[in-house]
Formats: sequence, C-alpha cells, structure tokens
Amino acid sequence: MLVTKPLAELCALLIDELHGELPSRIFAMLLTKGRSTVPQLAQYTSMTPRQIRHGLAVLHQHNLLYYHVDASSDLAFYEANPENAYNLIRTGKILEMVETSFGAPAKDVVQSLLLSGQTRISDLVAAYKEKIDHATKEAAANGEEADWAAETNGINGDAPSTNKAGPVVKSTAHLNSILCRLVEAELIEVVHSTTFESPQDVQKIVEKEVMDKFFPAGVKGNKAKIEFQEKMAEGLRKVRAESKSLKRKLEQQGSGIKRRKLMENLAMAVTNGNHEEDLDPVLDPRQVIRINYEKCLVDLRNRRLVQFATDMYGETTAYVYGVLLKLLTKDLPRCRQDPLADVSEDKHDAEKPFLVTTDLILDNLKTSVDLSLGIGKAERRQVSRSVAERVEPYPPARRTFLDEAEVEGEASADEDEEDDESSEGSEEDEEDYKPVANGEANGVNGTNGARVKFAGAGGAAKEPRRLDRPTQLRQHLLLLCESTQHFVRHCGPDEWTVDFPALLRSLRETELDTVIERKCGRQGLRLARILRSKGKLEEKALPNVALMRKPELQQKMLEMQSAGFVWVQEVPRDLKADVKKSFFLWFCDVERSLGQMLANSYTTMVHCMQVLEALRYKERDVLETTKRTDVRGREKDAMRKEYYERYSRYLDCERKLFAQMMRLDDLVSVLRDF
Repeated sequence: MLVTKPLAELCALLIDELHGELPSRIFAMLLTKGRSTVPQLAQYTSMTPRQIRHGLAVLHQHNLLYYHVDASSDLAFYEANPENAYNLIRTGKILEMVETSFGAPAKDVVQSLLLSGQTRISDLVAAYKEKIDHATKEAAANGEEADWAAETNGINGDAPSTNKAGPVVKSTAHLNSILCRLVEAELIEVVHSTTFESPQDVQKIVEKEVMDKFFPAGVKGNKAKIEFQEKMAEGLRKVRAESKSLKRKLEQQGSGIKRRKLMENLAMAVTNGNHEEDLDPVLDPRQVIRINYEKCLVDLRNRRLVQFATDMYGETTAYVYGVLLKLLTKDLPRCRQDPLADVSEDKHDAEKPFLVTTDLILDNLKTSVDLSLGIGKAERRQVSRSVAERVEPYPPARRTFLDEAEVEGEASADEDEEDDESSEGSEEDEEDYKPVANGEANGVNGTNGARVKFAGAGGAAKEPRRLDRPTQLRQHLLLLCESTQHFVRHCGPDEWTVDFPALLRSLRETELDTVIERKCGRQGLRLARILRSKGKLEEKALPNVALMRKPELQQKMLEMQSAGFVWVQEVPRDLKADVKKSFFLWFCDVERSLGQMLANSYTTMVHCMQVLEALRYKERDVLETTKRTDVRGREKDAMRKEYYERYSRYLDCERKLFAQMMRLDDLVSVLRDF
C-alpha cells in the first residue's frame, strides 16, 4: 500500500481520535522513519522507553502494527500497518453491515471486538457473563423475574424477538452461537504466529523454507523457476489458511449444515423450544480472535454494487443482484487477488470462475418479493432471442476473435426474425420477453426497436399471460447482463457470474464522470467522454468533433486541465522545438485522474478531522460540562439554554463532518480497495 503524506496524516488522526495521542505519535513516527526498534523510537519521539512500550502495546492490541524479531540480535523491529489504521474509519459501516446480515446481537459482539482488538474467547465470554449477571442482579433488585429468553431469530436483518428487555446477548450459549456464525462467515479470524509479520517478512520466511527444503543447490533453469513459484504460492496459501483453522473445525463438525436445516424449519424449532445455540459446538476458549477486515471489505463491496444497480434499474432488480452477489462471494476471502498466492494456483481451478445457477438464486429469494416489478414486456417476435440470451463463457478482457466468431455466429438477426415469424402462432409467444429498464418504458428498445409494454398499462387489447417466478427471475438477470456496466455475465445455460474487474472499472468511470460534471458542467463531461473514446485529438480538430466554437472550447479545456481531468502533449514537427510548428494533442488519462481524486479525498478527510478538532477546542467548556455524571443523558434539562444551543450546534456540525467523511470513504473504497 502506497502511503502518501495526506494518508499518513489521516491514519495518525484516526488513531488519535480512537486510541489517544500516545499511540498516534508512535504510529506517525513509524510511518515517517520506517521499521524501528524501541530505542530508536525513544530517540525519534523524545519519550521514555516505558511510554514507547505502552503505546506499542495499544497498537499491537488493535492490530495496527507489524513486528519482526531478528534471530541474530534478538531485537524486535516494529512497522506501521496503514491498511488496518485506515479501516478504523469504516467501523460504523462494518457494524451496520453485520446488523443487517446477522442481527443486533452479532453487531454487539463485533463492536466489542472492534473496541478491544484481538481478544481471547475466554476473556470475551467472561466479559459478557459479567454483563448478564449484572443485569440479572438489577432485575432481582427491582423485583422482576430475570428470565432472558435466548433469541431464535435476528438473522438476515429480521427483527429479534425477546420476551423481556435485557442484555442483547442473553447467555454464554447465545454468544457461542453468534461467534460460530461469524466465524463461518469469515468475518472473524484466528490470530496465529505469523499474523503480525509484514507481508514482506512472510514472503521471506516462506522463501527461505522453500529454498532449504526443495532447492538447496539454488534455482537453475526455467522449469525450476516455475516449480519454485508454485512452491512459494503453496507456502503462502498455507500461512493464510492458518487464520481459518477455527472455521475448518466447525465445518468438520457439521454445524453449518445443521444450522441451515434449522433455519428451514425455524417455526418448528421455535414451537418445540429447540434453539440454535444447542447445535453449535463450544469454541476453544484459548483461541485468540479478531475482525477480518478483508472479508468485511468483500461484503461492503457487495453493498456498494447493489446500490449502483439500484440507481440504474430499481430496487427489485437490485435485490436479485444482491442475492447473486451474496452467493458468489460466500467463499471469496478478499476483494483483490494476491499476485503471488492466488494467480499461481491450479490452472483448472483458476480458469473456472465463481458461478451460481438460476435455481440456487431462486431458492435464496424471499417469497415476499414480487419479481414482476421493474421489468417491461415485448412480444417475442420483436425480440432477437440469440442476442437476448447469448452465452459468454469468457470474460470480456480474455475474449479472442475466434471466440467472438463462435459465440456470435450461432444465428444472425435475420435468421432469428425468420424463425420468430414461422412460430408466430405458438403458445410460447408470451413466455419469453426481453427485459427493459424502467427508464425505457415509453421509449424504443435500442436493439430491435420493440415498444415496451408494462403490465396494467391502459389501452392494451389483450392482457398477456402472467409469467412464472423462474421466468421473471431470468428477466431480471438478463436485464443485468445487457447493461453497459457489465453487472452480470451469462456464462452458461442457467449459470451466471460477475466480472468484478470490468464492473469496478465502469463504477470508477461513473464516479469520475460525476466529479467532472460537478466541477466542469455537462460540456466538460461531454468533452472528457469524447477524449476517452477517440484518444488523443489535435487542438485544431477538437472543435469539429465536439461541435463547439473554438474560444468556448479552449476556455473549457483550460478549466478541465487546471482541475486535473485532461492534459495536453506537445509534439514538434521537426528537430527544432518551435511552439508555432508543433502539434498540441489533448488527451484524458483515466488512471491519472483517479489517482488525483484519491489524493484529494485523503486531503479533504484530513481537513474534516482538523475542523472537528478546532471545533472541539472552541466548545471545550460545553463539552466538559456534558461529561459530568449529573448532566450526561439529560443535557436538555440540566444545561442552560445558551449552553444547550451551543451543544446542539456542535453535534450538528460533527454529524455533517462525519457524514462527509463517510461519503469520501465510499469514493476511496471504489478507487483503491474494491
């Protein structure tokens, strides 16, 4: 991860916000000086070794640094972990995602892990047991019966049902069940011996083991180099698999299968009083666990893509897309592949993409969702079926000319129209329809000019027969396949997959277009799209292509150049560099623009944190008053009117600043992490 000055400052401010000034100063110095020992840090920061060790303990507890012990000198070298430091800003999003997927009790457990850092399971159980005992004593003191019923629901966003108000986690068995579900979802991982080794150190350790075991005489020849790369990839995968040891134990005991069967018969289980906690094995109390940010990023990416699909096609199609993404990424450990460990896997498995079938998607859809919403209908004879249901077995980037000829050469549009005309009187004419987005309801389909008709529209001479649920699901999936954003690819008969690189490329360009339109208007966006499609254009030819006057065009291009969206290249006609005898080519570099947007996002987030700090210093007398025990929780009644108004204005500004940072983090996630 490339750490720039704004990003380093932002990470230090985030640690200062959550863990205090001492760890923040040490972390900033590690980012500035690089890998250091305790005496070196004491020299750099002018702090005592005791203070340094306290700060390093906090950073180590919250997985914010790497360390490596040199075998020759027995010195511990510490190094900053900027990835986890930046992930502190996503704490709220992770908690919201967990609550939506697993319920409020799971959110409470994840919040405890985020606050305490890496934790032994026995310590976590003891802390929750103390909370439950405290709530039981309070209920007994108030003369109430402390019967905390364990929740049997609260999964996938359903509202948990409780008999009485009490602690969110009802018992230690309930806590164990929550931990099992989070471990199976890979949101929690196990801390092992190489967890705090930096990726470079892990690679060196694996390389040394491979060289000592398989290549004692050295790597010689191309065949030996290929074998060495395969052994390296295998060793790195073994190191990575150590964090999933707890999940493998649960899979061996079959708890996941039992839970799925239980959820299918949830009503019967509730009636009989059999709770899900009884089916989960007790986790090893000696295991040390922590939050797996890489898997959390996968789920956050799914939520962002579902939001993208909602903006394009509506809520019903986006819900189908969300179920598809959830099934596809169930066993996906991270957003981006490791070039050393993932690419060198078995070629057969690497060539085979993650895919799901239509029946599997249909089984995971909620029966309460009406799939007839969000799609239009066109008569079958007006639709080219070979185009609508074309199968693309390979991703767009790897498609060759031969593959295109084989796929697209099945049937031409004329042949398909003749087939449709011959079967015009068939009973299946009303069964297959080409999906059309909501925004094209009153327009003309760009493929074949077929007018769109929606169910219930006025003036219809004949009401078409209602489609069954599997056919409606296929309409939504085919609609996602036909999008220019490449949401879904139809990779086989009733098989679907998602090409994440192409989709995220489209999403990044959409974010870039949004920023260009806000800063330079519709004309600037149009010029940027022209340059992206045409490539480099000469200054004299650009007015004719853009259909704009030369003075207006020059002014707009200079505005976009100052904003960092377009650039100009001077090409001399001869060896002598003369401005009057040179070509000036305008071009748009997407990667360069996205990099500048990322740097600007870091700078803006740092500015938001600095404004918040200045605001807290300005209102420090009011904030100190709210910390008093007799004021906390009843600020409106206990504080004077002018003090409470200042406190309300401060809360409003703080809320707006955090909301701005969350929007910027969405942009950073799309540009860098997804």
